[in-house]
Parts: sequence; C-alpha cells; structure tokens
Amino acid sequence: MKKGFTLMEVLIVTAIAAMILSGVFIYIRDAKAKSRDAQREHDIKQIQNALSMYVVNQGIFPVCELTVIDGTSDCLSSVLVGELLMPAVPTDPLHGSTGVCGADGSYVYCYQSLDGSTYSLQYNLETNSIPGKPAGWQQVGP
Repeated sequence: MKKGFTLMEVLIVTAIAAMILSGVFIYIRDAKAKSRDAQREHDIKQIQNALSMYVVNQGIFPVCELTVIDGTSDCLSSVLVGELLMPAVPTDPLHGSTGVCGADGSYVYCYQSLDGSTYSLQYNLETNSIPGKPAGWQQVGP
C-alpha cells in the first residue's frame, strides 16, 4: 500500500486554503478602510475644534480659497499652526495632501471660507461605516 496524497486531494486542500485566504484578505482590506474613515472623522473634529478656538480669539474664521490641507503650508494650516492652536493640521490617512477637492478617488481634506463668517471642510469616506454618512465626499461646517 502506497502512502501519500493523490493529486485530487492536494488540489482540494489548495482550493480550500485559497478561499480562506481570500476571505481573510477581503476582511483586512475592509477593516483598514473602516479604520481610515474613523481616523478621518477624528481628524475633522480636531480641525473643527481648532477653528472654534480661532473664531473665539479672532472673531472670524480663517479666510481661504478652496484649498487642499497639506498640514503645514496651506492657508488653513499656516493660520492654525501659527496661532499655536495645533502643532500640525492632520492630513488624510490614505493620500495625505495629494489629490483634488471633490474628485472621485481623491482622498484629501479641503477647507474654504470666503468671508470668514462660515467655513466648509470637505473629506472623502471610503465606506459607509460611519453612522448616518454614506461613502463619498462629505461636507461639514460650524
């Protein structure tokens, strides 16, 4: 009697292992996207808190054209870091400051305030894991 595995047994085990691994990879990918979305929500809240402190001190919000937040040298970051309200303004966890505001597949934070009386922060969510917010571009204000 010969000992060992037949070709069919090896193929079946390999196929089962491949299916399990593909499920694990999908789960990990989805978990990472959900984690980045949670980080985005946290970052936007931090920026909003800094903007609230700024408006209390200055009476208006920083006036800036629509800009991608790069964390240090863009209009909003310069003001918030310069006023010591944040050590650095956070950028998107996936693409940082590389992208275009409102563009499909672009993951950046954007800020705009034309007259200082109000502002708009925009950011792109990858999933619908944040309650009440679908995947895609979001906009918040004061």
